[in-house]
Amino acid sequence: MNPLTNYPSIHLLALLLSSLLLTQAAASQENAEATAIQENVKQGVLVDVHLPITSRTAASVAETLETVSKSVGVTASGVSRATVLLRYRSDESDGAITQFEDALKLARGLSRTEFRQLRIVSFVDGAIKGHAVLPILASDLIVVTDGASLSDAAIGESDAKADETVVATYLAIAARRGLFAPEVVLALVRPDQELVLATTIDGKRRFAAGDDLVQLRREAGGWQEEIWATPGQALVLNADRMKSAKIASHVVKSLDASKDVLDLAELKPIASQLIGNDLAAGMLEVSGAISSDRVRRWELNLAKASDAGELNTVFVAIDSSGGDLESSVQFAGTLSSANPPIRKAIGYVSNQSRGDSLLIAVGCKPLFMHPDARLGGPGGQAIDQSDLRPLEEAIERIATDTGRPLALIRGLLDPTLKVFRYTNTKTGQLRFATEDELALGSDEPEEERRLWKQGELIALDNGVGFKEATELGLAEGQAVSIEELALSQGLTEAPLPITDRGLIHFVEWIGGMKGVSILLLMIGMVALSIEAGTPGVSVPGFVALLCFSFYFWIQFLNGTAQWLEVLAFALGLICIGIEVFLLPGVGVFGIGGMCLLVLGVVLTSQTFVIPRNTYQFEQVTRSLWLVVGGFGSLIVGLVLARLLLPQRTIFKHLELGQPDNESIERAERLADYEYLLGAPGVATTPLRPAGKARFGDDVVQVISDGTPLSTGDAIRVVEVRGNRIVVAPLE
Repeated sequence: MNPLTNYPSIHLLALLLSSLLLTQAAASQENAEATAIQENVKQGVLVDVHLPITSRTAASVAETLETVSKSVGVTASGVSRATVLLRYRSDESDGAITQFEDALKLARGLSRTEFRQLRIVSFVDGAIKGHAVLPILASDLIVVTDGASLSDAAIGESDAKADETVVATYLAIAARRGLFAPEVVLALVRPDQELVLATTIDGKRRFAAGDDLVQLRREAGGWQEEIWATPGQALVLNADRMKSAKIASHVVKSLDASKDVLDLAELKPIASQLIGNDLAAGMLEVSGAISSDRVRRWELNLAKASDAGELNTVFVAIDSSGGDLESSVQFAGTLSSANPPIRKAIGYVSNQSRGDSLLIAVGCKPLFMHPDARLGGPGGQAIDQSDLRPLEEAIERIATDTGRPLALIRGLLDPTLKVFRYTNTKTGQLRFATEDELALGSDEPEEERRLWKQGELIALDNGVGFKEATELGLAEGQAVSIEELALSQGLTEAPLPITDRGLIHFVEWIGGMKGVSILLLMIGMVALSIEAGTPGVSVPGFVALLCFSFYFWIQFLNGTAQWLEVLAFALGLICIGIEVFLLPGVGVFGIGGMCLLVLGVVLTSQTFVIPRNTYQFEQVTRSLWLVVGGFGSLIVGLVLARLLLPQRTIFKHLELGQPDNESIERAERLADYEYLLGAPGVATTPLRPAGKARFGDDVVQVISDGTPLSTGDAIRVVEVRGNRIVVAPLE
């Protein structure tokens, strides 16, 4: 008998120890897997090469490569080889005017021995011509899109055939990497060369040109020829040709797709310093509501400034709640794919960028935020999937141009989307996607899903602050003010606004101040009530007209007012005037006028009619308080007009004197005014229609024939019936 069986406590202890060891082993395995994934995370560096290539471009790229080279670390598996992806910006120029010396400087810089630990990849997504082709020959790998092409390397040379130095340099640079066959290089540089891709019966392929091609044709040994270039015709290496000749390692759809083929978890862009001291900047202020008219004006101003050569960089200061999704998509696309001479759009969110205005913010690269600013969240337009569906391609293009996570942008626009953080178990790549999007477009969706480990749900329903925005890759930095941002970008002061007229910019600046709108409305209401209580003064009426005009002008420029709101407000005032002066006591015009005034004020303060999200409900509340303040001012104005103004000397003539009852009674007893018939006189008070007039030394009560008369107007008596004296203007 085993003696241990006599001790049940020992069995229990053994079970506990076994469980503890198994738990520790499982935890160790999990930590090891996490460490392996973390170690396997591969990051690449994205560097933009602006065309045409200049000596400054070459120096900037070399400086960047030196910085990356020094940061290369050592992992458990040895020295890591960092990937640097050079994106040749063919959207700015095809590089045809690149000088040979500048291109050679860049190509030699890429071939330096100290950069051996770097994997230099050229990314081409358009047509590259001239000597801009040369540094591409110095790449370790080439990745292209369907629209990529290389051609006319010697387009800038007067006689490429005679310049053997150029030809020898191209051949030497290409030989270092071995991606381009010598015959292909020769055809790129010399358009007089014929280039043929020859294939034998057993499938062997090689390029032939010059004397080699002549000898090949003499042999006529079962070769099949595919002519790539004829004499006098420049060789064009498109994406298919580069792929078939193994010049390009991959053909991808976009820059983002290149990460997968290069086994990279992330491509980290490095801010371009190519503008340097020649930075000429202007500022667009995107504040208030977004509307098609405002976007059209911003784009027109931007186009005029760029066409005039006045700027190459635009600062976009954003403080908006959105309002028009299509207009925001349009303007964001303009900023994200800025065309020369504009090279960069720098965004700054000073307070908020809600709703669809989020697209304008993320369409800028880089984007900076105030530490207390908010990016995304409910805004002036309630957005759902039906609104986003027709614009998905345009929004995807904005995300691709700026390298922003598309799923996060869509999640900030539509709060019903559930966006998760995923980690690639193979490369450690981070990705943001919905569950439905995770395997979208994959040939093996189940295998794709198993490749990604789901992480936490990203809270996007109320937007994100500065810290979250930078962590998620939606923003690049912070700045307390636009002046601070300008200094960090190499300017001495904030750039001047880009605007067609200074007056419009001044009005927008005034309108952007908090409380200005309600102050204008309150002053206008007070002045209007004074004019109604003391008709004929005119000054309060003129002040009211100015205040209302300025109020609606500000709302027009802010994008929240249209002619419908102005019409509702004007009709409301007219109806109230009818109720007060023409048809008192009816009530219909008064109530209807009040409703129209409320409708006009509320609609001019917002871009929607019926609220559909939390921000819109808050905006309606603020608009109603604005109405309360306006009508409170109207009541205050009426009280002031009744109590205070008649006591002031300057307004004494507006008040009729207190009647002398004894004199009136005596005059009525002895009244006989027949002698005044036809007599001329002067009105001593306004006759609307009753008042007083002087005939000689007599001052008597009169009534006009319906014509409004003012104090001092010349009159004559046209009718006398007892005590009733009717007067008319003296003609």
